[in-house]
Amino acid sequence: MKILVTGATGFVGQELGIHLARQGHQLHVLTRNPAKHEGMLPFPARLFAWDADQGVPPAEAFEGVDAVVHLAGESIAGGRWNARRKQAILDSRVRGTLHLVEGIRKHGSGVKTFVSAAAVGIYGDRGDEVLDEASAPASGSTDPEASAVDFLAGVCHEWEAAATHGLPEQVRPVVVRIGIVLGEGGGALKEMLPVFKWGVGGALGSGRQWMSWIHLHDLVRIFEFALTQSSMRGPVNGVGPAPVTNAEFTKALGSVVGKPAILKTPGAALRVALGGMAQAVLSSQRVLPKKLQESGFSFQFSDLKEALRGLVSSPADQVLVMRQWIPAPLPRVFDFFSSAHNLERITPPWLNFQVLTPADKKIEAGSLIDYQLRIRGMPVRWRTLIESWELGRSFVDTQLRGPYRKWHHTHRFEELQGGVLIEDRVLYRVPFFFVGEAVGGAWVRRDVEQIFEYRKKIIREIFAQ
Repeated sequence: MKILVTGATGFVGQELGIHLARQGHQLHVLTRNPAKHEGMLPFPARLFAWDADQGVPPAEAFEGVDAVVHLAGESIAGGRWNARRKQAILDSRVRGTLHLVEGIRKHGSGVKTFVSAAAVGIYGDRGDEVLDEASAPASGSTDPEASAVDFLAGVCHEWEAAATHGLPEQVRPVVVRIGIVLGEGGGALKEMLPVFKWGVGGALGSGRQWMSWIHLHDLVRIFEFALTQSSMRGPVNGVGPAPVTNAEFTKALGSVVGKPAILKTPGAALRVALGGMAQAVLSSQRVLPKKLQESGFSFQFSDLKEALRGLVSSPADQVLVMRQWIPAPLPRVFDFFSSAHNLERITPPWLNFQVLTPADKKIEAGSLIDYQLRIRGMPVRWRTLIESWELGRSFVDTQLRGPYRKWHHTHRFEELQGGVLIEDRVLYRVPFFFVGEAVGGAWVRRDVEQIFEYRKKIIREIFAQ
């Protein structure tokens, strides 16, 4: 199929794009800034400019399109709510969805399926009640003065209405009510892991509120299932089959991290820190994916602790994952990375990075490579061991001597639709143990992210030639 996607640059959108590309689908992407994201996405796609607030997408974005996936929307996390922010949350979901549906009516004559993100927040705060797609949503309100729980339910009502009303008759609508998404490098775990790794995690409020969670890999499979299964229509709960209480969740996460999770954050403290948003954090939704189960969908991750084990590294490790799709043949791409001296070309100039190992030295498992660089003006020597080497697929380098307590970098290469998906996965530890993490952990993380963002930019330019 040819699929038009919004929100493809986000946490869920990037994973979904890779998954759909692996299944052979062709992708069109709507984004505010195509120039910024061109060549930076981890999957092949044609990019089209669209400001969801301003009007319908361009007609050319719908050319040959069979289905539309709508993920775009203002994040509800990231700070205290005020009337202005609430309005932005509402508008980004409702107005953008209405404009997209109008675009399908005007330009999407070939569109047969429209799958929109939604949220389990539509059920409101329901305590221990077991909820499925037949359960009545909460009444809700989009009044800025409404409580956070009522406001979210109200937003979800209007969001789903915008996604299901006004579509052409031939279009099958599906809304995926997403729960708490667990994935590496984003979602709920990105916010929670630092707290738990410091050993100060624990239940929120009473801990009795239910959390309906979903592994990111299962969520993208749910979206594909909704796209390809004609029996899927209307609301579908995008959650795993085993919701847990907040106390159970925090206990499982603490166990996987290897740190106690006995500290509790009282509801009163949350209200001081988050204001009205605290009510949403403490709300309870015990949601089951009844439609998916009855339709034969098989979850890969139904046990919380097993899901977390695959997503959480050692308590002391920081994790960076960067992915990028390059429109070049695999032999050319792998050959480029097989030369240690090409690392100089893709390293930011402010590091004054230089490879000391002779340029003609063959890189293979067991190779030692020496570098010198300057970090914040300080000269540093670095020695790397090529721990493993699989021609055309992957290699791993690990620091033997250098600025970090640990540096373990896995490079993976995958042929994907005539190009190559490059993935860098780095496990690293800040020097000076607890003191180093406390004093400079955030600074080091920012530097590492900037270095790899620079790499992506230069790699894109090199292989565009």
